[in-house]
Amino acid sequence: MNRNGPVELALQCYPSWWRERYADEVRVVAADLTAEGRSAVVVTLNLLRGAVRARARAQGMPKVYDLWSTRTRVSIAAATLPWLLMAPLLLIAMGNQSLHSSKGQVFWSGFSFLPRHLLIMGAPPTPAPPLTPVASVVGYAGLAIAVLVLVTIIVLASGWFGLTSAIRHSTTHHRRRWWLLAWTPGIALLADLALIITQNRMRPTSFHTIGNGHVVGLGGYPTGLHVLSVVVPSVEITGWLLAIACVAVASRRAEIGLSDLRFGKSVSIVVATLFALLLVAYATWGTALLVQARQAANGNFTTIVFPHQSLWPSMLVLLSIAVLFSAFSAREAKRSWQALVIW
Repeated sequence: MNRNGPVELALQCYPSWWRERYADEVRVVAADLTAEGRSAVVVTLNLLRGAVRARARAQGMPKVYDLWSTRTRVSIAAATLPWLLMAPLLLIAMGNQSLHSSKGQVFWSGFSFLPRHLLIMGAPPTPAPPLTPVASVVGYAGLAIAVLVLVTIIVLASGWFGLTSAIRHSTTHHRRRWWLLAWTPGIALLADLALIITQNRMRPTSFHTIGNGHVVGLGGYPTGLHVLSVVVPSVEITGWLLAIACVAVASRRAEIGLSDLRFGKSVSIVVATLFALLLVAYATWGTALLVQARQAANGNFTTIVFPHQSLWPSMLVLLSIAVLFSAFSAREAKRSWQALVIW
């Protein structure tokens, strides 16, 4: 059989333990099927489906501690990384809320969570129409999203500290390398803070209004501030993605003890649960916005508006896929850890 053909490429998608046990037998069966007239494309697709099942379920994997330990670590990472990828996108897709009505832009006074004492901008301000009946649902769903994100960050931080501590106390080869790799999020955070502090120090120290009402900044470093306005977001995005990749590699390569794996398994289950709750809150938020639009069309109301709320359907689909993947990975982390305990 052609070692560079599609069947061989499909076999490379299987785990190494599977290829060692079954690859030669499957090559012979695949060659017989194609010789009988079966389509090579169909045979390849069937093999690819089998590769997905082998990696997802690990059926037939030998009862070897190293294999199941690696699977547990990978499952823990797979349960937590989707949240790290989706949560920033979710917050960007929501943006900051503002108030609008048919009479103009609205602002509110006071420090209550839901807007009260609504006023139309002008001189002098005039009372604005009331909020839509469903506005409270929009507000509390947004608050739930913020709280869930904050709680998940705390849980992930505890898991990250647990990972770095487990690597530091492990006996794995190149322990120091994996420990430094796991510390990438902390290094990226310090770099972001340093750039943000530098950016703030470069801002104008005072402002002056010239004759035509144009406001001009005095002092500071305008050129450097312009450069940092481009550099800071780039460094933040690059650092975030690089930190995710480095933690994933470190958690897979470093040897971690059984008790530390138990803690990581628990973190993955909590994160997957919070992720599912985040999906529910986001679905409620978007549905309430749709209902709000209908209510505003049938009456004179003030509405809560978000700059990118039109992205809600597509983000909901992506978030649902990520939550399902996270939940499945958390379940596999629990199953793999239990197998380690039993054996």
